[in-house]
Amino acid sequence: MTLICTVISNVGIVQSSDSNLTSGTTAAGVGKKVFNLGFSDGALALAGSFSVGGQSMDVWMPECISTYGVTAAPTVRGFSEYLGERLSSEMNDSEKRGGSLIHVAGYVRDRDGAHPEMCFVRNVERIDEHTGDYMGFSDQFQVSEDFWRRDYLTPTTQAAIRDGGYQRYFNGFPPGRITFLGLSQMFQVFLHQVWWGQPEWKFRPPSSLEELASFVALEIRAVCTMFGSSDYPAPYIGGDVQIETVSPPPGAVVL
Repeated sequence: MTLICTVISNVGIVQSSDSNLTSGTTAAGVGKKVFNLGFSDGALALAGSFSVGGQSMDVWMPECISTYGVTAAPTVRGFSEYLGERLSSEMNDSEKRGGSLIHVAGYVRDRDGAHPEMCFVRNVERIDEHTGDYMGFSDQFQVSEDFWRRDYLTPTTQAAIRDGGYQRYFNGFPPGRITFLGLSQMFQVFLHQVWWGQPEWKFRPPSSLEELASFVALEIRAVCTMFGSSDYPAPYIGGDVQIETVSPPPGAVVL
């Protein structure tokens, strides 16, 4: 059980997660859920099953990244496709039934410069519109690019990012994911009231990648705190907040 969040903005990309692991309804320590890609300006965050063929994800994933990274002309999309193929063939049935949701985000170069992409790798088929639960776990993993070729094409997203905002993607244990959404929405209202309603206080929106990452970590930490004061049989979301930041490379387009 996990909470992951990907944020894309003009100051860069933030990948984040909590640290706690659980086995069924039992706490199982902590594990690494956010990884730098190394072969490009990118990082990934994972939620769901924490093993592949019986091997811990914090061992398996670095090997997967390094193996793909030595191929000719590695890309964010190419790695995402490779990751989906390996998960489809190497996960056992029990691991696939646990469901996996992985955000792979980074910069991709074309003739106009470098732009961000966010590939969603998963074997979860849909979300129940009434309960928010994930429904249907398939044997084969799907891959889609959800930012550059989908969400960024909408004028409202472009305007929000141009005005200093950002595009956010999040997944994980449904009560935590839904709580995160509600908390973020209300927190943004509060921040806007402070930033623009009280200019004499001299607070302002984040203007650097490090400042943006601190706000993302704050929101995840708030959900972790709520799980620390709950009647769930295990702290499904909690522990230290893991963060990887990805700065725009030279020549990156202004969104």
